[in-house]
Amino acid sequence: MITTMKFSQKTVVLTTLVSGLALIALFIIVQTQADAYYPSKPVLANSIPASKEHNVTRDFPEAPDFTLLNMEGEAFTLSDHKGEVIVLNIWATWCPPCREEIPDFIEIQNEMKDDGVLFVGVSVDETGWDVVRPFAEEFEINYPLVVDDGTVDARYGPYPGLPTSFIINKQGQVEYVIPGMISKAQLQPILQELAAR
Repeated sequence: MITTMKFSQKTVVLTTLVSGLALIALFIIVQTQADAYYPSKPVLANSIPASKEHNVTRDFPEAPDFTLLNMEGEAFTLSDHKGEVIVLNIWATWCPPCREEIPDFIEIQNEMKDDGVLFVGVSVDETGWDVVRPFAEEFEINYPLVVDDGTVDARYGPYPGLPTSFIINKQGQVEYVIPGMISKAQLQPILQELAAR
């Protein structure tokens, strides 16, 4: 009887310990995934954490130019938009955080188009317009979309993951790189500051 009781107590302690370790492991996995989707802050193009006090006279890398066809079949050339603040967003229709940030991009585009801000979506979907066009129509995307044929990837990649956004200032320089999803609350103040320069 005493042996059975000790065995039962050991089993309960061991089961509790294993369950606790499993919960800790699950928490770490979920937190790691959340950190990938929600970066703490945008990063300056030279990998120094962004701040409101960053030096605006700093030299940033020139944004590589490209020309791809948009949804209407017309050529979209990035350099044609020098003088505007560009959010070059690398995304895919199958990417959950991409799908989550697009409504914020649509709102900001509506609110800031007269301030010289332009979002450009670069889809990396392998099936191209067959999936991008219905997605764009469903979400009522109000900014130019292009499907990458490898040109953008060759000039801006490799990407740390999807989504990745490059914020290009009015001088045509990549000023910020945003790995992962970004919210309207994080992005809009940066765009307002760049548009005001």
